[in-house]
Amino acid sequence: MSLKWLPNAVTVLRCVLAIIVGYAILDTHKDALAGREHGVWLFLPFALFVITAATDWLDGVLARRLDAESKFGARLDPIADKLLAASSLLALSHLEHWAWYLMLPTVAIVGRDFMMTAMREALGNPPGLKVSKAAKWKTAIVLTAIGLVLFSMAASYFAYDADPYSIAWLASRGPLLLGLLGIWVAAILSVITAIDYVQASS
Repeated sequence: MSLKWLPNAVTVLRCVLAIIVGYAILDTHKDALAGREHGVWLFLPFALFVITAATDWLDGVLARRLDAESKFGARLDPIADKLLAASSLLALSHLEHWAWYLMLPTVAIVGRDFMMTAMREALGNPPGLKVSKAAKWKTAIVLTAIGLVLFSMAASYFAYDADPYSIAWLASRGPLLLGLLGIWVAAILSVITAIDYVQASS
């Protein structure tokens, strides 16, 4: 029995999980803020995010080992990554009541990804719109940054009464600051790569 369908199935699963991650972020942390959720369940969004992001590596390995690389998979794979980032960033922005420090980079990243996907579909994925190294770095940075923010959000509930600058305090706040910085770096790369792509396609 051929398993060549498996890599694409994993990619489709990543798209579904991306939506679930966004819902988990909203539901779990809203309950925590209302005092209805506590304990290890607060790490559920972080765990789901890590598992979903890891499927990006898994579908690539399966495609190569099963010699099942396809145009469908090549087109859907970056969309799945963008969907995971968008779902997570929008959920986090909503939790923060659309505060500027998270809303602005979210608009830049999600807006750029939507624009690029639309351009590729409309123009038939021309050579000038191939994924650049900067765009790959942007994706890696934003997913890593979101993971840091989700970890910090869960850890902060266990260190809310920790002494400032103690190990517990730093363990929860440090990843948050790094994550927010990473999101802003990804936003800047989003703007730069968007300009490059528009110039290349014109």
